[in-house]
Amino acid sequence: MQKLILADIADIPAAHPDLSGVTVKSVIDPTTVNAPRGMLSIATFAPGGFHQLHRHPASAQIYYLVSGRGEHLTENGPVSVRAGDATYAPVNAWHGFRNTGSEKAVLLSLYSPATQLSEAGYESYAGEIDTTTAPRLAKVSLADLRGDAALDENAGFIGLGVYWLATRDTVGTESFLLGASSFEPGGVHEHHRHVKGDEFLYILEGGGEHLTLDGVVPLSAGEIAYIPANEYHAFKNPDGVMTRTLFGYFGAATLAEAGYEVRDSPSA
Repeated sequence: MQKLILADIADIPAAHPDLSGVTVKSVIDPTTVNAPRGMLSIATFAPGGFHQLHRHPASAQIYYLVSGRGEHLTENGPVSVRAGDATYAPVNAWHGFRNTGSEKAVLLSLYSPATQLSEAGYESYAGEIDTTTAPRLAKVSLADLRGDAALDENAGFIGLGVYWLATRDTVGTESFLLGASSFEPGGVHEHHRHVKGDEFLYILEGGGEHLTLDGVVPLSAGEIAYIPANEYHAFKNPDGVMTRTLFGYFGAATLAEAGYEVRDSPSA
């Protein structure tokens, strides 16, 4: 397990001509955690900031709007998005983003299978916007979701709600996924591992203890744990605290594909 502190990662002003008013943090990639199956970046858009229509010939992308509001851009016009919305751009799909609010907009992006932008490829859109056809966009809103009832105490989920945002089942992802979770005070996700999926856990609010076989690692808001495939891990939320997180897998598009094994005993 490796811990990443977002405040310690530099905001780099975007230099590409397709972007304006944007800074980017490169959070998960081969240079930070030796990630082999995907990457995660966080972009901050000033009011009016934008990333023009573009596509990646060799990688799909998941967006999640952490805060603010804006528009997901398509070749058939924009689609409004708000904090808590996830959108999906398959390989070669045209997409972009514009901040339409008066405050900064923070946008989390996942890529897979590319682990860095040079692997994803990049092409700017040069055509006309065809508004005669309604925009087609795979979008999921966290506010509309219910927790996965199958993930109960018998599966090691105690006081924990899990919400599947962008997966193979919800939007058709192929090699990665994004979910959200909320820990009630005292909630626990018991020791487990994913044999075929590298995982990250991003603390949005609250915080608690990330439990490894080597000890306890505290996690607070604005911090991310990166857990390689096949490594046991757990999370314990303290009493009196509500914790909200985002999580995801690289290398798997559903929980079943990632594999899920609860640790039965100290010798497991």
